Amino acid sequence: MKPIQLFIIITLLLAGCQRKTSQQLSPPLVSEPDPELKDGGRYIEFPANSKQIQLFTTVKTDNQQYQMSLSAPASVIGRVHKSGGKSLILFDSPDITGVYSAYMQNKSLDRTARINLERITDLYKNGAATGKEFNDASAELMSVQTSLAENEARLREAGLNPESLNRGPVGTVWLICDLPESELNLIKKGQKYDLKFPSFPNETFTANIDVVADVMNTQTRKLKVRLSMFDRQEKIRPGMYAEVKFEAPHKGLMIPKKAVISANARYYVFVKKATNVFERREVSLSSETGDYIEISNGLTIGEEVVTNNVYLLKGIDLGI
Repeated sequence: MKPIQLFIIITLLLAGCQRKTSQQLSPPLVSEPDPELKDGGRYIEFPANSKQIQLFTTVKTDNQQYQMSLSAPASVIGRVHKSGGKSLILFDSPDITGVYSAYMQNKSLDRTARINLERITDLYKNGAATGKEFNDASAELMSVQTSLAENEARLREAGLNPESLNRGPVGTVWLICDLPESELNLIKKGQKYDLKFPSFPNETFTANIDVVADVMNTQTRKLKVRLSMFDRQEKIRPGMYAEVKFEAPHKGLMIPKKAVISANARYYVFVKKATNVFERREVSLSSETGDYIEISNGLTIGEEVVTNNVYLLKGIDLGI
């Protein structure tokens, strides 16, 4: 046998021995037992020594002070304009313009009807006026006051206080913003807030809250809020839109947003109950800021909430 052939045979034999030795030394792969679902899936229990537990890091819940903020759209509904040396209120809606004109006319007629009724009443007491004249004067005043009340109600429904409209100086601008009832704790009458107009993206304006409507829209669960600002340069026009930023200090139980999952129109978190046990807990959400969200119901201070790989627990628990 040639030396080269002998060398090849020895090399192949050695390689075969090494593969066999390597196979004998490699430990067999052993899979972990699956976690167990308890109480209808409310609890997930992993084997005591499961390495999977390390995947689920947690944070302890606590009350945190934060700046609660909300941006909401607003529309300019009117402004006080100077025309011919007189103040004139311009509205964004012809309907509101008509209602306000009727309201002002009713105010004038109300004063006239009151004076007329006082005169007729005095004449009637002295026998110089008939009962019919007295009744007609009373009916006229009642009719004017009814119309006045109707127009005032329509103005207030639109978020306008007719009495304060008449006191606004030239350059006053009014805006209306619809706020959800859950966010009303962010606003305070008389407080100043920043707003931006798409027409002037590089400028920030300031407005005050003048009026918060007395009646809530039962269908949208929103309340009208009227703001006013002073526009000396006459940049802002009725019909323009703005974004109002409401901010207020607030304290609440905050957790990272990534800790919350949703399923079947409900919100859940996973609470660590023991080293290897996690509980699926339904929660109610409140306001949010940055990467955190406030939990209004379902958690107490000091509980440990899973923040990483939450969707792995969701898949184990809910199968989705």
